[in-house]
Amino acid sequence: MPTGLDALPCAVLVTDGQGLLQELNAELLAWVGGEPADWIGRRIELLLVPASRIFLQTHVWPLLLHQQRVHELQLMLREAAGTRLPVLLSARRTQDAPDPAGQRFTWVLFPARERQRFEAELVQARQRLQHLIESTDAGTWEWNVQTGELRLNERGWHILGLAPGEARPLRLDHRFRLEIAHPAERTRTLRRLMRHFAGRRATYVDEVRLRRLDGSWVWVQERGRVISRTSDGQPEWMFGTHIDIDPIQRQQEALRRSKALLDRTNELAGVGGWEVDLHDPLQPLLYWSEQTCRIHGVPPGYQPALDEAIGFFLPEHRHRIEAAVQRGITEGLGWDLELQLRRRDGAVLWVRALGRVEFEQGRVVRLIGAVQDISERVRERAELHQLAAQLAEQHELLRVTLQSIGDAVITTDVAGRVTWLNPVAERLSGWLQTEAAGRPLMQVFQAVDERDRRPLPDPVVPSLNGGMGAAAETGAPLLISRDGSEAGVEISAAAIRGADGRVHGAVLVFRDVTAQRRMAGEMSYRASHDALTGLINRMEFEARLERTLLRAQSEGSHHALLFIDLDQFKLVNDACGHAAGDLLLQQVSRLMRQTVRSRDTLARLGGDEFAVILEHCDEAQAQRVAHLICERFDAFRFIHDERRFRVGASVGLVPLDRRWRSITALMQAADVSCYAAKEAGRNRVHVWFDSDQAVRQRHGEMRWASRLEQALDEDRFVLHAQRILPCRPEPAQARPALHAEVLVRLREPDGQLVAPGAFLPAAERFHLASRIDRRVLQLSLQALGRQPAAAPPWLLSVNLSGQSIGDRHFCQDVLDMLERAGPSICRQLCLEITETAAIGSMSEAARFTSQVREHGVQVALDDFGAGASSFGYLKHLTVDWLKIDGQFVRDLLDDPLDEAAVRSFVDVARVMGLATVAEFVDRPQVLQRLQAMGVSRAQGFLLHRPEPLENLLESAPEMKESGRHET
Repeated sequence: MPTGLDALPCAVLVTDGQGLLQELNAELLAWVGGEPADWIGRRIELLLVPASRIFLQTHVWPLLLHQQRVHELQLMLREAAGTRLPVLLSARRTQDAPDPAGQRFTWVLFPARERQRFEAELVQARQRLQHLIESTDAGTWEWNVQTGELRLNERGWHILGLAPGEARPLRLDHRFRLEIAHPAERTRTLRRLMRHFAGRRATYVDEVRLRRLDGSWVWVQERGRVISRTSDGQPEWMFGTHIDIDPIQRQQEALRRSKALLDRTNELAGVGGWEVDLHDPLQPLLYWSEQTCRIHGVPPGYQPALDEAIGFFLPEHRHRIEAAVQRGITEGLGWDLELQLRRRDGAVLWVRALGRVEFEQGRVVRLIGAVQDISERVRERAELHQLAAQLAEQHELLRVTLQSIGDAVITTDVAGRVTWLNPVAERLSGWLQTEAAGRPLMQVFQAVDERDRRPLPDPVVPSLNGGMGAAAETGAPLLISRDGSEAGVEISAAAIRGADGRVHGAVLVFRDVTAQRRMAGEMSYRASHDALTGLINRMEFEARLERTLLRAQSEGSHHALLFIDLDQFKLVNDACGHAAGDLLLQQVSRLMRQTVRSRDTLARLGGDEFAVILEHCDEAQAQRVAHLICERFDAFRFIHDERRFRVGASVGLVPLDRRWRSITALMQAADVSCYAAKEAGRNRVHVWFDSDQAVRQRHGEMRWASRLEQALDEDRFVLHAQRILPCRPEPAQARPALHAEVLVRLREPDGQLVAPGAFLPAAERFHLASRIDRRVLQLSLQALGRQPAAAPPWLLSVNLSGQSIGDRHFCQDVLDMLERAGPSICRQLCLEITETAAIGSMSEAARFTSQVREHGVQVALDDFGAGASSFGYLKHLTVDWLKIDGQFVRDLLDDPLDEAAVRSFVDVARVMGLATVAEFVDRPQVLQRLQAMGVSRAQGFLLHRPEPLENLLESAPEMKESGRHET
C-alpha cells in the first residue's frame, strides 16, 4: 500500500532504535528490488555492501545516537541487480522513547552522482531566491559562524546608510556586526542566537537597532536560520534578511507616547472611555478603559455586561441612562447627562455620562462615549449656588476658575490679591482659602530659585499687565510653605478674561515636582560620585580637570594636581578581607577631605588611587598641602579586629598651568610622579619636573627589573594556595581530595613576603611574566610529583598571563614539562587563563589550550566578565571551568546588576557544559545566594585563607576524610 514516503523524490526509510526496518518508500524499492513485506523487520545493514555495513555499525550509529543526526555520509548500496550504487546518507532521530523498539530514525539516501545536478539546480534556486528577496526590498546577510565571515547585499548596505558605489568598510566580519549593534540588545541577540544554534528555535528572529555609517540608528527586523552545519553538528553558514522597520517603529513609538499622554490626561481630568459593540445585537460587547474601571471601583480590564454597567447607576437615575441608550440605538441620538452611580465599594459619585452612536450602512453598530468623575465639581457648584447672591459680581470669574482647575490653583483679582485657592494649593502653600483671601499673592505664594535662593518675582504681574498668553517661570522654582517646608514646583500663570476681553484677574497653576527633582538629583549624583566613599568619581574628576586646564590656558592661572596612591592597602585587603578594605577607603577619604580646602576637588579614581585639584594654588602651597596629607597618613592607624595597620600615601604633585596641552599628559605626569614617590620609600611627595621625568621613570623601571631578575636567579618565588570548595555537597568519587588555586609570593632577602599585586604588573611591563609563570608551573608539578601514588587525586589551578600564552617558546616548554610529568600528574593540573589579559594571537592561544587538554590538563577562564572579550574568549578557547570575576560576587546581594550578570554567566556556562567558580566569597549570605543560582564552586576568605602550598597538601587527605570540604 502506498505511504506518505512515496511522494518524496528520494529514497527514504524508517528504522527503530535497533536498526530494524519499519517503513520504506517506492524509490528505495526501485533500487534494491522486492516488495515492502520482503524488507520490513529486517536490519538496515542488509541494504549495504559488507564494507559499508561495518562503517554503519562503527561510525554512523554511534554518531547518530550521540548527536541525534548525521549528514551526507557516503556509503555503498547493494542494488537488486547486484551492482553497487554510491549514495549520500543523512539521518536523524524523529521519535524518542526509553525502549529502543519504540524509537524512530528517518534515513534519506541520495545518489552521489546526482549531486552535481542538484547543486546546479541549487544555484538556479539561489538566483531565484535572490530575485525574490530583492523584490521584497529586504537586505540579505550571510554569516559563517565558524570563521566569522559576513556578507551583505546592496540593499543591506543601503539600510546601513551606504550609497551605491561608496567604498565598503575594510574589515567585514562578525565583529563589524557586533560594533554596529545597540548595546542594550547585544545580550538578548546572543541569547536568541544560542537558542537557534541549539535547535530550540527553528529560526532566529529579532527586532534590533543598528548604527548606520553616519552614526544614526535604524530599526531592522532581523531573520535568519542555520543552513549548514559542520560534520560534528556545529552551525556553519547562517542566512538571513534585514527589513527596514524604522518608520514602523517610529510610528509605534509615536502611538505609544500619544496613548500614554492620553491616559495621563484622562486620569488627570478624571475622564474614562467606553464602547459597546453592537455587531451582534443579541450579545453586545462592552469595553471599559482603565480610568472608567477606576471610576466604578473595579479592577482594570473589567468587562461588564451592558445591564450590569447600567446597574451601577442609582435607581432614581437609572431610567435616564436606559432611555438615553435606547434612543441612541433606535434613533441614533447622543446624550450628555449628569448622573449618580454607586461604586463597587459602595461610594456614591456624581459623573458626567456622554455617548453617541456610530452607523455602518445605515445600521447602528457601535456606541461610544465617556464618563467623568465630577463629584468635586458638583460639590463646588452647589457651594456656588449657595453663594450666588453674594458673589454675583464674581460669577464669571468663578466659572472660568473652576474650568481651569488642574493641579494647585490660585486666582487673584486685577490688583494681584488672592481670591481663591483649591485644596492642592492650600496644602502646598500652607494657607487656607479663608485666611489667604484678600492677601497679596507674594505673601501666600513665596517662591525662590532653588539654585541660588533668589526670590522670584510675582508670576502673575505680566498677565495682569495685558499679556495675552500664559507666562511660565524658568529655572527651578522652590515654594516655601507657610510652615517653612519647601517643595519644588513648576508654575504657569495666565490672565482671566471675560467675554468682553477685559482682564478680571489672573490664575496661577503649579504642581509639586519635588520627587522628580530629587530623583534627577540622585541620578546625577550617582553618575558623578563614587558609591563607596562619596567622593566624585574618575569621570567627573576628568571633566573638572579639563575645565581647570582650559582656565589655566586661557587665563594664565596657576593650579596644582595631586595623584595619591595608598601604601599597604593590599596588605589590609589580604589580611582582613574586602569589607575591611572598603572601611579603610572610607576612613582615609574622610581624612583627606578634612585636609584639603572645601573648594578643592577630591576624587577617588578607582581602587586605592585618589586625586586632588588644588585651584588657584601655587607650587609652594601645593607642596604644603601634599606634605600635610602625608603627615596625616603617618599619624593615622587603621584598626580592625584589634589589629593595627599603618597605611601611608605616596603623592605625585604636578603644577597645573598653561604648559600642558591635554589632561592625558597631565595625568600621566602625575602618575609618574606618584610612582617615583612610591619607589623612593612610600608616604612621601614627589614634585614633577620637566628635566627629571624620564630619568626618574627609567630609574624606577630598572629597579623593578633588577629586583625581579635577582629574585628569579635566587629562586625566591614561593607558592601559597587557596582552596576552592563545592557550593553544595558532591559525591566523594566526583571531586578531588583537594581543589586549590596556586598563588605566587616573592620572598624578600629579609624574609618578608610580597603579594603578587605588587610585582606582577611590573613583570608584565618588563616581559618577565613568562619566566615567573614557568617557575610557578615547575614548582607546582614538583609538588604534585611528590604525592604518594596511592593518595587521592588533587586539582591545582595555576595562573598563566596573556603574555605567556602568546609566547611560542613558553608554550613549547609547558608541553615538554607536561610530557615529562606524565598523564597521572597532568590530570591533577588546571591552567587558568586570565580573561582580562591581552592575548596577542587568539589562534595560538586556542591551539595551546587544545594541546594541553590532550595531555589531560584542565583549562579555566579566570576573571570572567571583567573585560570586554569574555564571550569572545569562550567562542575561541576550549575550557573546562569558568571563574566569575570577584567584582560581580562581592556586591551580589546589594547590586541587581551584579546578580543579573552572575546569572547570565551561569546560564552561559550551563549551555556550554562548563563548571563555574565564584571568586571573592567573603560572606555566608553570598555563598547561599551562589548556591541558589547554581554556581558549582566558590573561593574566598569565607572558605579558606591562603597558606603555604606544602602545608595545604599535607593536610588535604585529612580534610577530605574529616568532611571539612563540605560548605
